[in-house]
Amino acid sequence: MKAWLLGGVGAFALVAAGPAWAQQAEPAQDSAEQAASAEADQVEGDIVVTGIRRSLEQGLAVKRESTQFVDSIVATDVAKLPDTTIAESLQRVSGVQIRRALGVGTSVSIRGLRQNRTEVNGRTLVNPSGRGRNADAVADSDYGPLSLFPAELISRLDVIKLQGADRNEGSLSGTVDIITRKPLDGSGDRVIAMSASGVYSDQADRFGYDASALFSDSFADKTFGIVANITYSRKPITDQSFNSFTGYTPITAAFNTGANPRANDPNGDGVPGLYINDLRFQNLEETREQIGGSLGFQWRPAPNLEFYGDAVYSHLDTQRDRDWFSVPLSTSAADYVSYTMSPNEILSAGTIRQVAQTNAEALKVTSDTVSGAIGFKWSTDDGRFSVRPEFNYSDATLDSTQTYLRLTSVAKYNFAFDLNDGGVPSVSQPTGLDLTNPGLFRYSNIFDNFITTHARENAGRVDFSFKPQGGFLSSIDTGVRYAALNAERTSTFRQAAFAGTTPANTFLASAGNSSYYGVRDYNGLLGGDAGDFVTRYVAALPRNIDGLACEAIASAAACGARVVDPLQSFSVTEKTMAAYAKANFTTDLGAMPLSGNIGVRYSDIERVARGSVKRASGLVDPLLSKSRFVDWLPSAALKLELTDRLLLRAGAAKVLGLPDTIDLSPNLTLNRLTPYNGSAGNPELQPIRADQVDASLEWYFAPGAALTVGAFYKDVKTFIVRRAAYEVPPGEVAPDPLGQGFLITRPYNADGGKVKGVEVLFQTPFYFLPAPFDGFGLVANLSYIDSTTALTDRRGAALPLEGLSKLNYNLVGYFEKDGFGARVAYNYRDKYFDSVGAGATAIFFAPNRTIDASIRYEFAKFTIYADATNLTDEVQQKYTETPEATSLYAMQGRRFSAGVNFKF
Repeated sequence: MKAWLLGGVGAFALVAAGPAWAQQAEPAQDSAEQAASAEADQVEGDIVVTGIRRSLEQGLAVKRESTQFVDSIVATDVAKLPDTTIAESLQRVSGVQIRRALGVGTSVSIRGLRQNRTEVNGRTLVNPSGRGRNADAVADSDYGPLSLFPAELISRLDVIKLQGADRNEGSLSGTVDIITRKPLDGSGDRVIAMSASGVYSDQADRFGYDASALFSDSFADKTFGIVANITYSRKPITDQSFNSFTGYTPITAAFNTGANPRANDPNGDGVPGLYINDLRFQNLEETREQIGGSLGFQWRPAPNLEFYGDAVYSHLDTQRDRDWFSVPLSTSAADYVSYTMSPNEILSAGTIRQVAQTNAEALKVTSDTVSGAIGFKWSTDDGRFSVRPEFNYSDATLDSTQTYLRLTSVAKYNFAFDLNDGGVPSVSQPTGLDLTNPGLFRYSNIFDNFITTHARENAGRVDFSFKPQGGFLSSIDTGVRYAALNAERTSTFRQAAFAGTTPANTFLASAGNSSYYGVRDYNGLLGGDAGDFVTRYVAALPRNIDGLACEAIASAAACGARVVDPLQSFSVTEKTMAAYAKANFTTDLGAMPLSGNIGVRYSDIERVARGSVKRASGLVDPLLSKSRFVDWLPSAALKLELTDRLLLRAGAAKVLGLPDTIDLSPNLTLNRLTPYNGSAGNPELQPIRADQVDASLEWYFAPGAALTVGAFYKDVKTFIVRRAAYEVPPGEVAPDPLGQGFLITRPYNADGGKVKGVEVLFQTPFYFLPAPFDGFGLVANLSYIDSTTALTDRRGAALPLEGLSKLNYNLVGYFEKDGFGARVAYNYRDKYFDSVGAGATAIFFAPNRTIDASIRYEFAKFTIYADATNLTDEVQQKYTETPEATSLYAMQGRRFSAGVNFKF
């Protein structure tokens, strides 16, 4: 029976017969998709189930048949949702919470924990920085695998929440496994599919487009098959925001005066108040051009022998233009005409006599990611013994070129500001001040930054399986794996700062090159009615200078030679040797089938980090850090089928999470502009170890329908947190008048804590309703997760786990009948603690709500569709300690797309 799996996002279409085109991570899941396909093909006699309902049934069958704790999204389900990235599709899984950058889902937390693995067909998928977060040079666009990879290339997404002994170490709370299509896992019939769509961003008022094509066929009596898929997209990204780069810091004693000796601490509790370092109003426009592809083959010359290989590829080109007007605040009382401190001791309003700053950045990002594997599977004729060797390779690079120029007014002016109690902060332009006049400004800061990050992993593994005769053991699995991961960054930072008002540094229309500057007009910024701020000002045009700002504006001598900065370049190498043994069993407890596994994994990781450190004299010495970590990771899982519809699942494991590679870097990056901050890694970070227990009760009360309730508990031995503190590094001088130094953020191993939670899934088609209402269906999931940690804020209050929202839920309603399909998806994520800021301040993201929708109609050979995301134009907000202390208020607008799928 053929079923059409339809594309969405970039929109692909394919034909598959029987199960979805996916290679399962464990044998138990092979039968899961076969059961899903059979169940989906026939419900209530001869009623054929396709499209959305079919994909939901298949995903539910994977969950039901697996011994492990697994949630799956099958291809049509990914495509039917109006999701632009894999991360956005994963937010539909209970317990998965996504992080957005510039309105696009980029990374996920699983059960509140970020240190997890991303894999393709069970193998590592590295990002340009190695593992975890990507290069901090483009932190506001985290170009990680879950945003780089086109969703069109996917057959299924698995989220494995309890690691078995055969799963690779490195997942503290779960593994995201991206399963690509395999040509012989369906019927093997020829498939040709193409699609195209247009994309519109309403905030930017710009259009984009995407297209894809797929070919699959089998030969030699369906013993050899190939599949190829290619995608292309060019899409606009827009962001309008109030955005303070450094955020809030404690007010120093310089704020005190003789008339008010405790102005920085009005309530006298010994904890100073906070002020925001700068007020920025930003407009960002970005164009992302992306090419993706996959290629795979299978050859089965005999029933007991299969050779296979597959590769996936993603290429990204980004062009970004970002402009912002800013007014720096101060901790010196002499700079203020007047001010107001809120009851929460936040410097919430006032008038400051300060310079005006206009800022412009041109950023180019190019990234390439490839992952491939080749191997074979062989078994004896009786199927009792099998072996599967595989070699895989993953490689990712990212090159970024940043040209940045700041213009600073020669004179100071009185700017009135107001944080507006959690709304959009405002800055009032002084009456009569014309900020579009270039004669008021001088060049003050110039960046020409070039960063290359590159990571690759070579890995090989051999897995064995033996099936004993008789007894309750169904199989004994063993295997070994070796992997070598290397990540490196090369940085060339050319930064110049100019002081004074000499003619050579004064930005006059008569003396400057007029092609290097222009007037910005962002009337309507942030909706046009969100606050009072400057929207017309003169700013540089770094795109016209193209990475040569120092030579164009100043001189090569002023900026220094273009050489690699050793303090901001590094390499991290990890070599992992692992082995495992796992016993799978099946038996009966009376009339109740019992299955499961018990196993142990041995992991030996050697880490070498190389960088540089500066002496007080200014000379640079090499830095070398070596570490080794050996762990035994036992695990067990049980599944008891109480009835043919009700099952009980339980499991326990010791799990190992690994720090993000970028956090292990022995580098120091300094920003020599106000507000003088920086970042540094920590090559001595320890792995994150945890003991985990899971249990769930699952009721599959009808075809494609289920109510499941799960609970979990994790005892985490250490967390990784980032703290900011003022430092004057060796060989540097304090750049600020108060001598505080640079506000440098570093990761640390903090004391551990507990994480516990409940996950609920309810899914059902309304097949019991009379026509036409039997086409409706509902998917709802909810997770409630709590944590206790030893981390506290500057007032001693306990803080939760970084990145954890206590409450997260999704509601998806759909209708599908007679070729017509529609879906509306609502996602809610509660507030979450993001990081520790300057002076041990706690930084939070506010709750976020999104509504996405899609509609489509299927004809005989093609489908027309329309998708929409962020229909309510949700705002992204971040604050420090209290919601009135806004540090980010961002709008990315709505996205709409419409297109057509052809299938042959």
